[in-house]
Amino acid sequence: MTRAEQTAAFRRIITETLDTILERTGDRPFLDTKFDVIDGRDYAGAAEPAFRSGRTVYAWIQGRGLEALAGHLHAGFGDAGRIRAVLRRVSSRLERIRAANGGRMFFMMSPDGVFLNGDGTPRREPLPGDANYSDLFCAKGLLHAARALQDAALEREALAYLERTVAAIGELRFVTDQQPFDPANPVAARPGKVQQGPFMIALSGIAAAAELTGDVKWLDRGCRFLRRVLTLHVDHSRGEPELFEAVRPDGTPYREDGRLISDPGHALEFAGLALKFLAVLEKAGRPGSAAALHADRLLLARLLRRHFTLGFRPGPGGIVKSFDLIGRCTVNADMPWWSLPETIRAAAEAEAAGCGDFSDITGACAGALWNRFTNVEQHCFAYQTRDASGRPVRVIPAVPDLDPGYHTNLSLIDVLKLWGEL
Repeated sequence: MTRAEQTAAFRRIITETLDTILERTGDRPFLDTKFDVIDGRDYAGAAEPAFRSGRTVYAWIQGRGLEALAGHLHAGFGDAGRIRAVLRRVSSRLERIRAANGGRMFFMMSPDGVFLNGDGTPRREPLPGDANYSDLFCAKGLLHAARALQDAALEREALAYLERTVAAIGELRFVTDQQPFDPANPVAARPGKVQQGPFMIALSGIAAAAELTGDVKWLDRGCRFLRRVLTLHVDHSRGEPELFEAVRPDGTPYREDGRLISDPGHALEFAGLALKFLAVLEKAGRPGSAAALHADRLLLARLLRRHFTLGFRPGPGGIVKSFDLIGRCTVNADMPWWSLPETIRAAAEAEAAGCGDFSDITGACAGALWNRFTNVEQHCFAYQTRDASGRPVRVIPAVPDLDPGYHTNLSLIDVLKLWGEL
């Protein structure tokens, strides 16, 4: 695909998916992306299995969706009035649910805010830890919604929520709340396993808080999180940087059955979010060495190149879910959609930072996203997962609901901005 073709494809994906999200959501208090990209089946009805139907609300989707809708609004996509109305309704409902649950959120819940276990039963036990991914996604989403709505009270609440969540991450009081839907993708919390994911995802919220408030404490925290991942989660023994998912509380690598697991998509996502954070850091004029900043950017660009090489499969066109850095083999050959737009963003960020030409990576990932994953018959949403042969399959990468514009559209919007197309 040429740059012009990529730009046109990205715009079409953003526009059609956004219109569908707004149309499906209507005047309801939760975002609705509950349908099947393979055959168009609508899962929102009560007759569907509970975990797919409207009887289950996913906090990840709602928090991510708030951030995504605010990002679309800021970039000039969609009907501003409709977007603001949805932001108001969803953020208000989430705040009521959070207030009724001690200021916390959880992965699955009923529409009236009762937290649910993975089997759909009401959750009676207290939430473990002091923060989880739902807290992180909802804190970020509420902050972006507050900025879009110019709601000072919501902004204060969201900043305080994000600050508590970030503190819990930094002090290792964070416990994942993700519930498993795919046996090949073990996600349940394990004692002694500290993942890089919360630190990575927090970087985007930290950058937003820093830009909004001008308070340097956010940038300082972001620098600590970035340094932690680069120091503890990156192996250089093979000459090129390779990022692995987890460490033990003492900072040593967390091995599982003799394997050191890397998620190439997460590594590529980290490269993009870290490069974006460094751009915010530079714009803020934080004191520091220009040489050190450039060195970090070059390291992240090498990480991008390395994990594209490890994870991308040109035949079926996609990025595998997991790879063993010790055995040098694929562990889970399924290919989720989200790693492709995240990689495209990382490549654009690396080029904008002066780290070289990554058009080969952009071209490969854009071609796979548009030609292999995007179903133009289903409003340009992507198949959630394709298997090793390239066949679309109903494997749930994290949440049954479709992406509310978070991984795909926010990444592509950033790319269009960096390319000067917005």
